[in-house]
Amino acid sequence: MTFKAAVLAVPQLRGAYCPGLQALRERDRDRIECRGTRRLAGSINLETALPSASPHEPRWDYGIGHGSGHEDEAIWVEVHPASSHHVTEVIRKAQWLKGWLRRHASALLTMTRKPDGYVWLATGTVSLQRGSRQARQLALAGVAFPQRRLRLS
Repeated sequence: MTFKAAVLAVPQLRGAYCPGLQALRERDRDRIECRGTRRLAGSINLETALPSASPHEPRWDYGIGHGSGHEDEAIWVEVHPASSHHVTEVIRKAQWLKGWLRRHASALLTMTRKPDGYVWLATGTVSLQRGSRQARQLALAGVAFPQRRLRLS
């Protein structure tokens, strides 16, 4: 299934699909490198797509489709300061996203990239140690260790 078809099948996301990385704010778009831009299958901004559905929920930022155009993968990106003080908040956002996908968008959940489908992009310096307790908590929650840039092939 394509990322676009999976997005359009979710009533709450109708109108949210954008080609390429157009759903991302410009400053966030600049954090993503993609050599094969033809492999970008589109993007969605969950914060703007779901404002009334979950006004007080800790929503994840973006979904990006990447792949061949026939069997795309979904990559979920949270842009957030990266320190040990923010780990719990990012984990809550990931838990919210996974629950929302299970309830409303199972096709998008199925196409989520394994094992690095939930990406934390740091807004500044990554102030977190790889072997720390917080890093292990992230790994257990299925969230990739924070990085400054996301590189897609």
